[in-house]
Amino acid sequence: MPASRSFLVLVPVVGLLMAAMVHAKEPVYVPVKIDGPAHDPPGGSWWFGPFPESCSVFDVDGDGDLDITCGRNWYEGPDWQKHEMYIEGSDQWSLEHDHCLEHPLDVNKDGKMDVVFSNCQIVKGVAWFENPGNSDTKWKYTKFHHSASIEGIIPGDIDGDGDTDLAIDHWTPKDNKGVTWYEHIDEAPWLVEHVIGQVGDTHGRGLGDLNGDGRLDIITDRGWYENPVNAATDPWTFHDDYRMKIIDAPRMTGPAGPILVLDIDGDGLNDLLVGTAHDYGLFWLQQSRSESGERSFTHRWIEKDFSQFHALAMADVNGDGKADLVTGKRLFPHNGGDPGAYEPLFMFWYDLQGGRFERHVISYNHLQWYPWQKNRNLPPQYAPCAGMKVDIADLDKDGRPDIVIAGRTGLYAFYHRGFSPAEPSEHRIPRGQDASFPKVEITLQPTP
Repeated sequence: MPASRSFLVLVPVVGLLMAAMVHAKEPVYVPVKIDGPAHDPPGGSWWFGPFPESCSVFDVDGDGDLDITCGRNWYEGPDWQKHEMYIEGSDQWSLEHDHCLEHPLDVNKDGKMDVVFSNCQIVKGVAWFENPGNSDTKWKYTKFHHSASIEGIIPGDIDGDGDTDLAIDHWTPKDNKGVTWYEHIDEAPWLVEHVIGQVGDTHGRGLGDLNGDGRLDIITDRGWYENPVNAATDPWTFHDDYRMKIIDAPRMTGPAGPILVLDIDGDGLNDLLVGTAHDYGLFWLQQSRSESGERSFTHRWIEKDFSQFHALAMADVNGDGKADLVTGKRLFPHNGGDPGAYEPLFMFWYDLQGGRFERHVISYNHLQWYPWQKNRNLPPQYAPCAGMKVDIADLDKDGRPDIVIAGRTGLYAFYHRGFSPAEPSEHRIPRGQDASFPKVEITLQPTP
């Protein structure tokens, strides 16, 4: 090929690359392992747990820095000093079975943030831990909801009075609790139970304004409950407008919690964003309205090749002013019995582009597994998994959204360090300068 023709081919390519470098804003996330499971194979503890599968991020000690609570321990920011067994009786807990989901909430409205916690095997229900306001006193434990099929809790202002209420997520209706929410009131017992119906009391729950009336509706996998004018006293209307489809329909393992409610395609109608908790798939239900006002939903796949999307969160990670989806894989939720359980761990974020989801990798890690050693291998240092919750918070006060996750591989913080190419800092050689290292002279001694 003549040189001139080759030159003409290369110019547009170089131009495109330069344009991409100018306009691309790819966030750089640096993982830090804060804690992990003990390596004790005889005791049932390998690198993949047991370990709590969610955490909460808030200022525990009132010093102005964000801290992390995770199971029976809390970690003091910004350097994550570990404080063990901070809750009364937690020295008797089994880390294998004592933890599902936790959220920060000032339950007794005394100005100090408490923790609300769910568990289906030991506690069999939902409890809250009262913040005493000092580091010398154990946090008091109070159970307020009983269910052998509890999955999780979803916070939100359900009754519209300005404080945070709780939607309860049961994974099966076997104990006939029904679709339940708790009203947050101004006096003891602080949380009052309301059961609004039986249909849809299965795995996966969401809170959001699906019909555009300004009130938070309760979303299930087979329909949604319309929030009335007076949420605590009026009946809730159930709408059988959809049934969420899992890839392998006979299993019907259910969606993750929370199911997210947001306008994905920009048409003014809120849609549903859903992860498959115990099977393959990530999808959304596109809401449409007919001229007569009839509501319908169209199922649209985002992913079919990855599994265990048990936790979803929204944050503007690429700095374009629009919320992005942050999610990842939960490791071994049924001890490796779910489809895709032994496939790589991942943390992804998705740029929502009017209904087109562009996947970006935060982390991706094959499981370290040696069959002849029965998994009795040393813990890998960076094998993060999303567990049952993704927390978004600015841990280092730099104005960027960091990510905190807890799962059976441990507790991790992903620090947002800017965009690629990475921004200069005092720890990097200034751009345009060469490194200067002192010369070291080595004298070799003759071998005797």
